Amino acid sequence: MKKLFRKWGTGGHFDSANLTEVPEEISNPARGWYQIYTFLAEREPDFKELEWCVDQKDTLALLVIDIGFFRERDLDEETLERIGRILCFFQQRGCECILRAVYDHEGKAMEREPFFFAQVLRHLRQICGIVSQYAEAVFVYQGMLVGNWGEMHTSRFLHEDMPAQMAEVLRTGMGDKVYLAVRRPVYWRMLHESPDGRKAGEYDSMGLFDDGMFGSAGHLGTFGHQAREEAGWNAPWSREDELTFEEEIGRYAPNGGEAVYGEGFVEGMTPGKVIQILRQMRVTYLNRVYDPRILNIWKEWSCLKQGVWADKSLLEYVGAHLGYRFLVRKVSMRWNRGGGKGVLEVEIENVGFGGLYQEAELCPECLDENGVKSCLEKRGPMRGWGSGEARKFSWAVDVCACELYLTARRKRDGAVIRFANRSDSEGRVHLGSVRL
Repeated sequence: MKKLFRKWGTGGHFDSANLTEVPEEISNPARGWYQIYTFLAEREPDFKELEWCVDQKDTLALLVIDIGFFRERDLDEETLERIGRILCFFQQRGCECILRAVYDHEGKAMEREPFFFAQVLRHLRQICGIVSQYAEAVFVYQGMLVGNWGEMHTSRFLHEDMPAQMAEVLRTGMGDKVYLAVRRPVYWRMLHESPDGRKAGEYDSMGLFDDGMFGSAGHLGTFGHQAREEAGWNAPWSREDELTFEEEIGRYAPNGGEAVYGEGFVEGMTPGKVIQILRQMRVTYLNRVYDPRILNIWKEWSCLKQGVWADKSLLEYVGAHLGYRFLVRKVSMRWNRGGGKGVLEVEIENVGFGGLYQEAELCPECLDENGVKSCLEKRGPMRGWGSGEARKFSWAVDVCACELYLTARRKRDGAVIRFANRSDSEGRVHLGSVRL
């Protein structure tokens, strides 16, 4: 319902627009559903055929690049250029990449990994080099090359200080250009401790990926059984403690992965519990294809929400809330007594499961009665805007007959970040009208 605000003494009026939420998934960068695309590093992909496989709705793609063919030698220049072409292909189609370079994509890491650890480090440095060159195409780099499917288990290179050495190569080689992700929270803790074994006490660009969500109470080995106080910093914690820990990590770096059907566990789930867990984990991205058994259950279940979501399925609700989801809640205008200025006030809430992990800014616009557009001062930063957080912004506005709009854009490339309110083709939300 529109509200009417009056400018005392000058006769100006402000009519706020209808700000109802749109009950659907909003296509935005660096969040949402993804599919997996697997490549052998030694083979040139058929890019024409690949074009038919990319879902136009997706803004993310998980690329698994198997370099096992080079297990005993460095990647050659042709192969590195090929990886660059693959990254460019997806970037040109509006898909940012979740990249996982691996030695194995069939669960046979012990057969396909190099014999010497020094070769693993050289491969990591080469991968870092090509990722840095195409950093704008990569959102998250998962894993450290080793383990079955690159998931950091069943490998001889996860002992002693080897993970720390691999992490140092990744941090040095990629810096803050690309987010890193490790498979289990305990790996994150092992890579964030001081030399005397105490918690380092600081967060960086490393997050998590969980390919066992809902597969069991422990998410298929992601969590342990002991309470945090009993287990200590470098051991897996109980489900409750690990979820609390992931909630904190997710404030600084994205979390994502796969939902898996766990027989005996899924029966105890409800739509409310699923939403609660995904929100606590601050999940930004999920596989839209695997596992169809649990995704089909979510499709059949109602999300049990009220209002605009009342007739939507749990699957629709989850897809719409992956990552950030900005909703303009309130708009009002305060008028300066006896002056020709007003103050536009806007309240926006992030109702998504996750946060915004890239720099962006709010760009308000004023369109006068002659169709002349003027931009108000941009507001930011938006990076770090967490799940459930509401923020208020204000702008000084000249008193004139006009329409007010709001857009959000990523600073890096100007990509539009659409709101969950109804918007036009350019992603602009109508805030309201000023009348004299």
